Amino acid sequence: MKLSPEERKERIKEYQREYYERNRGDRPRRILFPNLTEEERKERKERKREVNKRYRQKMTEEQKEKIKEYNKRYRQNMTEEQREERKEKRNEYQRENYERNRGDRPRRILFPNLTEEERKEKKREDNKRYRQNMTKEQKKKLKEYDKRRYQNMNEEQKKKTITPH
Repeated sequence: MKLSPEERKERIKEYQREYYERNRGDRPRRILFPNLTEEERKERKERKREVNKRYRQKMTEEQKEKIKEYNKRYRQNMTEEQREERKEKRNEYQRENYERNRGDRPRRILFPNLTEEERKEKKREDNKRYRQNMTKEQKKKLKEYDKRRYQNMNEEQKKKTITPH
């Protein structure tokens, strides 16, 4: 029995979904090189990070565009559950990163010789100048971004912000 392309595609999707559900459990991650010490693993991870960084720097625009398209399709095809899971993981990672990097040190003050009020005024002026120097295309992009951002906010966040342009 030969399946049509749509049926084949549907069957493959179903099989992948079942495989994902069956194998994703809460089991611990496999340690890639169990005979290495923790320090050696960290060194290996650091070297890999450097190699990946060089690889990304050497990529052509076409390759970068291809990856962007792939990621876009991947995110669009995610289930709602996967999106929520990804969102939670990202928030957890950002929280941990924030806690790790924050410490008890005070924030760096950009213009220490200015008062708080003068800093705010300077920031307002800089932002005003920045917006005035934007091209129409940049303004359009910003407007679209703000619109999407506002749509994704919950009611409490919307009350705190000013409505988009």
